[in-house]
Amino acid sequence: MFGKYFISIIIFFIYHQLSYQVKIITKRDIIDDSISSKNEIEVTLSESDFEGASKIKEIDLKSIGINVPNDPTMGKKTEGDIAIKNMKLFVQNSNGLARNAIRQKYRRWPNGEIPYALSSKYGSYAKSIIAKAMDEYHKKTCIRFVPRDPMRHVDYIYIHPDDGCYSLVGKVGGRQPLSLDSGCIQTGTIVHELMHTVGFFHEQSRNDRDNYIKIIWENVMNGADDQFEKYGINVIDNLNEPYDYNSIMHYGPYAFSANGKRTISPYQANSDKMGQRIEFSPTDLRKIKKLYECNNYGSNGNIDNSINQACEDLNWRCNFWSIGLFNYCDRYEEVRNVICRFSCGTCKINFETFGGRNILNEDINEGCFDRVSFCRNITPSFHCRIPKLATKCPVRCRLC
Repeated sequence: MFGKYFISIIIFFIYHQLSYQVKIITKRDIIDDSISSKNEIEVTLSESDFEGASKIKEIDLKSIGINVPNDPTMGKKTEGDIAIKNMKLFVQNSNGLARNAIRQKYRRWPNGEIPYALSSKYGSYAKSIIAKAMDEYHKKTCIRFVPRDPMRHVDYIYIHPDDGCYSLVGKVGGRQPLSLDSGCIQTGTIVHELMHTVGFFHEQSRNDRDNYIKIIWENVMNGADDQFEKYGINVIDNLNEPYDYNSIMHYGPYAFSANGKRTISPYQANSDKMGQRIEFSPTDLRKIKKLYECNNYGSNGNIDNSINQACEDLNWRCNFWSIGLFNYCDRYEEVRNVICRFSCGTCKINFETFGGRNILNEDINEGCFDRVSFCRNITPSFHCRIPKLATKCPVRCRLC
């Protein structure tokens, strides 16, 4: 009997995933390689790109044949994804002072406004994901990405599919490149690269990092030692913020590993998110706020805890993130309230709350109907105890 129920649940999940594929995404929706470099032009995002960004459901890029490294930001540049040939020279100013963040005014973007243009080779899906990443800054910080006006903006970032994911740090001047190839079109990866553009280096570059992590050099691939460079106490400014394992700018534990073993071992217990590419940490947001004096621009720099009103998943990974092995629903507020409401069970249903999580108060009677045809085959006494199924089948489960 249990086997029958288990099989029916598996069938439901497969149906659930297929039902979300409203539009088949192809490689051309990521990058249109039919456009030659000769015909490539600068474009900007449209209003519809930003409107669709909040509703876009991220796909597994590997499912359409795109090669995606475990962490796309671990590339071939300085510290993986920083496009600077001489990092030590770059981080020094006239006083010999280097920064964890670019605090020198000439390297900050005036008024937190970053003009941008992007390659016409990006398809509709890629544009929506880029818009979604930019919108993370618009919602949570005073940083604003604005379309480049050639008559006004000499300094701007040019987002294009070059070779992997990389960016310059801060405002360098002129047309500065930010590369996002097809394997980089993920919201967290783009947020990471844009944070370099805003003016931040990697977290583990801090001079005090040895108090918090151990670099296991014997596991680091040959020639990659300089990817773990740190800067001395006389040349770094941490913005008076504590070391942040949870930063979207921190390497993961297996960065540049030669043998699949850890290259970074944390000393403290609160490090389970180390290397995450999902969202800003609270410290990330405070740093941006300090660097750009966000209070002067009407932003508090706090995380936006607004809840996605639709009871749906916005990322293909939600089914995995919600299981106990990952437990992202409890660990990340944005995952449970915005990205994975369906899989995390944070939609209001008319029976007891599951997992002790806060759930959105919304009237399920508005448009009450079973969302999938599979509902007629479920056994209410068993299946309706599962929040995901009950939310999809409110009529069959007698919730309205």
